[in-house]
Amino acid sequence: MYGQWDFIRLPDHINSNINPYMFLSQTAEYALRAVTCVLLNGESEPVNARQLSEKTGVPVHYLSKIMRKLVEAGIIRARKGHHGGFQLDKKPEEICLADVLHAVGLDLEDRPCVFGWAQCRNDDPCPLHPVWVKLKDSFREWSETITLEDIRRENGELRDLEKWKSPEA
Repeated sequence: MYGQWDFIRLPDHINSNINPYMFLSQTAEYALRAVTCVLLNGESEPVNARQLSEKTGVPVHYLSKIMRKLVEAGIIRARKGHHGGFQLDKKPEEICLADVLHAVGLDLEDRPCVFGWAQCRNDDPCPLHPVWVKLKDSFREWSETITLEDIRRENGELRDLEKWKSPEA
């Protein structure tokens, strides 16, 4: 029995492993959640991995890999021990969203063709290439402009982690 869309055959030049609707990887989304949680926790006490996992909805084992990348990039610092956890390693105004995204490997220039073509360039564009390039440029500009300080300013009441709802709620 054929499924509803089995009659559609993609041309050979289309990479079938591409999901054109994904702009941020799951890892990038989780990294933004984790950094925001650390930011809004403030500077007095570190956020431990269990708290981060609960408040972000990211499994602890996956979160630890993300946090390691953020530590290596100098965005987060980690402290081990009973009162350990994670804190920002720089001032919030010195960290832009692009820093976080790059730390976990998101490269906008390496994003696949939104139309699904294996090769899509300015000299050999797919039908969506001109508008996709504009979207990528806008996203890049936004991610390089917005800092963690901007996020903190916009989220006054959410600074208390106890008020956060977990993503499952």
